[in-house]
Amino acid sequence: MTTDKKNTEDIDFEQAYSELESIVERMERGDQNLEKSLADFERGVSLMKRCHGVLKNAEQKVDVLVKDNEGLFNTEPFDDKSL
Repeated sequence: MTTDKKNTEDIDFEQAYSELESIVERMERGDQNLEKSLADFERGVSLMKRCHGVLKNAEQKVDVLVKDNEGLFNTEPFDDKSL
């Protein structure tokens, strides 16, 4: 699946990650010309930024449901250090 012309903002995390994996595999083989390698590198950077942005956004949305002293449930930001 090639989505070189597709804007990275229009694809979901799984698609971006899968395409990024394909690019890495092609580049590791080293059988492309310089122009194709540069185009893949640029696309890979764009895909990496998309994946990072999606993960960052998801992290900001994660809330933990906790019960306060009055027995009421509230949400507070997820703190991975408390695990």
